[in-house]
Amino acid sequence: MQYAIIGAGGTGGVVGYFMTKAGKDVTLIARGRHLEAMKEHGLTLERLWDPNPETIAVKATDMEHYKEQPDVILVCVKGYSLEDTVPFIRRVAKPDTIVIPILNIYGTGAKLQKELPELLVTDGCIYVSANIKEPGVLVQHGKILRIVFGVREKTDWRPELEQIRQDFTDSAIDGILSENIRREALEKFSYVSPIGAAGLYCNAVAGDFQKEGAPRELFCSMIREIGALADAMGVPFQKDMVDVNLHILSTLAPETTTSMQRDVMAGKPSEIDGLVYEVVRMGKLYGVPVPSYTKVANRLAEKKGIIFDMDGVLVNTEPLHFRCWQEVLKEDGITLDYEIYKPCIGSTREVFRQLMVDAYGDIFEDYPTMNRRMEEKKKEIVEKEGFPQCEGIREVLEKLHQEGYLLAVGSSSPEDVICKVLKDLDLAQYFSAFISGENMAHPKPAPDTFLAAAKALLLDPSACLVVEDSTNGGKAAKAAGISCVWFHNPDSGDQQIPDAVLEIDTWNQQNAEKIMEIFSKGRE
Repeated sequence: MQYAIIGAGGTGGVVGYFMTKAGKDVTLIARGRHLEAMKEHGLTLERLWDPNPETIAVKATDMEHYKEQPDVILVCVKGYSLEDTVPFIRRVAKPDTIVIPILNIYGTGAKLQKELPELLVTDGCIYVSANIKEPGVLVQHGKILRIVFGVREKTDWRPELEQIRQDFTDSAIDGILSENIRREALEKFSYVSPIGAAGLYCNAVAGDFQKEGAPRELFCSMIREIGALADAMGVPFQKDMVDVNLHILSTLAPETTTSMQRDVMAGKPSEIDGLVYEVVRMGKLYGVPVPSYTKVANRLAEKKGIIFDMDGVLVNTEPLHFRCWQEVLKEDGITLDYEIYKPCIGSTREVFRQLMVDAYGDIFEDYPTMNRRMEEKKKEIVEKEGFPQCEGIREVLEKLHQEGYLLAVGSSSPEDVICKVLKDLDLAQYFSAFISGENMAHPKPAPDTFLAAAKALLLDPSACLVVEDSTNGGKAAKAAGISCVWFHNPDSGDQQIPDAVLEIDTWNQQNAEKIMEIFSKGRE
């Protein structure tokens, strides 16, 4: 049988990898850099329990250039992209093509069937934890890999479905052809929805759910609410889904996050509507109380966000950075003038490089070499002297987090640097998103970084505040239409944020209260 898999991420990519490896005729439908990497280098799969990644050649193309007529189409996209697949399916499908949606959102098969009445669209779900690590590279977090699929009406059954199941089994995929796909899809939903919702609400990873505590309690209560919905829908669970789902969790690496969390962290669209708000709607439809889901939905819908710059606000790194660059350039016989350096405070290293070119010529071989030298010098200094965390910031973050504010980092530092600094200082736990200006088309003083951070928090910019220490950061906040709190750090140099709604110079509980008061009083 010939397969087309729409979507080559943590779901479709993993399925395509194993089916291709087993010799099945599979084409991955992808796009962008991920597609180009697969075409050029193949598809690599890393497993957290296996130190040896494996790369195989795969057939991959985009929707525009796919010219075949597959026997089976596996739809492995996010819920918000489902409608985008319909024109493609209509174009390439034969009259007897079978469409199997494998999405996190419950009921997608029936929805897709309405758009494609001429085809057989089954229901389906997948048990796998994986994501794109980088273009052409997938990482699988746990060993479970199971696809459950089936028809909603017995009259729709075809013998080809058994062949599809066998192809999955041949590919080291636990393929299950369900006789009650509504129930089994709800069973899967009883895992993916609660773990996604609770993970986002509690800013929690798998390890937080693997032990007793508030995240685990919320996760279990949400599973029970899905069970109550299943009873009301006439497809009651036949097993204790709390025990089942806790067992699934136990197989994951402690640092594992959900795809919804990863999307939110990256500032991408998320499946929050289908995984959270839809359950609240189902509760109203079937007259089933869903208090845990309602609590989470209300919190996410009414949240306020605070976006923190990192350098000079969370960590007092500006003097450290200047010292590092001084010592790096000293090795090249250059004495770095602070007045030349100062305009790059609050912006990216690419801005710094251009300033250096303008002042001293092209002294660095290339951008990666410049970064490497900087990081080596910073590591050397930090190992001797420690990282300069801003005094009192931990207590302030703890207070804001406990009060229910969504916190993000919107920094010009590289993404890996942000993650390392916050992890090393044990501050990452307070933040729901990390946005690097180096990933933006236009870094600070452009608004892109802060707009991406607001989007990552699932908030309108008007529901956010920015905390900045630099002129460039203040300009970026203003351009984004977000009110700015100026953390006046004297070590950040001669900075000015004249439009700031609040100016503070220390981190303490009193100033945390002042920030919260801005939300309660409204911003001018």
